[in-house]
Amino acid sequence: MYFDCHSHTINSDGQNTVAEMCQAAYQKGMPGITITDHCDMNFYHDRDHYNRIRKCIDEIYEQKQVYAGKMEVLCGVEMGEYLYDPENADKVLAFDGYDCILNSVHLVPEARFDKPYNRVDFSTDVTDDEIVDYLKKYLDLLDRTVDAFDFDVLAHISCPVRYITGKHERKADLMQFEPMVRKILQKIIDRNIGLEINSGGLNPKFHFCNVQNEEIFALYKSLGGNMPVLGSDAHRTVGICNNFEINVELLKKLGFTHYYYFKNRKPVAVEL
Repeated sequence: MYFDCHSHTINSDGQNTVAEMCQAAYQKGMPGITITDHCDMNFYHDRDHYNRIRKCIDEIYEQKQVYAGKMEVLCGVEMGEYLYDPENADKVLAFDGYDCILNSVHLVPEARFDKPYNRVDFSTDVTDDEIVDYLKKYLDLLDRTVDAFDFDVLAHISCPVRYITGKHERKADLMQFEPMVRKILQKIIDRNIGLEINSGGLNPKFHFCNVQNEEIFALYKSLGGNMPVLGSDAHRTVGICNNFEINVELLKKLGFTHYYYFKNRKPVAVEL
């Protein structure tokens, strides 16, 4: 079994408590789990992220004690849309106790949609050219977000493909912008930041979508990247560690020998 570094609870948009997620991970025989509830800055006030993340941290530390000596329970946060509200984002990032900070982008304000890509109906409302433009603007925003703050893991770089292709069955190809992807990957390599290989698209809900992990991680490896991080993006207990074996085999095929998780914001290597 493997360490799952990306999971959510009822403190953001998950369906289970911190305790329930930890119990499920333990019952599956996992060596550890990192709870990384969403702090999406476009929803900062509406969803009271400041207090909910503070509450989540307290609950994680309770579970650390419960599973001490049995399983690692680590404290994280998924910081989304940092550039939307940097001042309040920094207040959340200033909390003590994080083991791992994920960086993600779910909303592209520069595009014509005022909502995250998981809420956009790409099946009917968007032309092929608009999808191409959307992906380009997404990568540009992701690039700027990488520069904007201190974090440990770049999460689900190809997540828009999960929805555009996996949910709405429209063609989406991030690698048509290979120089932009290359630029982002080189930045995280230079800063010793991990790259998440996310298994969220590998389920029936998204028609087992090809989220271009092989192309992205092949490029990452060719640039000298060597810090893959496994994340399920689980929003309920049944999703923890799902389909990791698929991504582990892909990493091995590409020549990776280890995966990583973060503890006390330092990378820890584990043999694949």
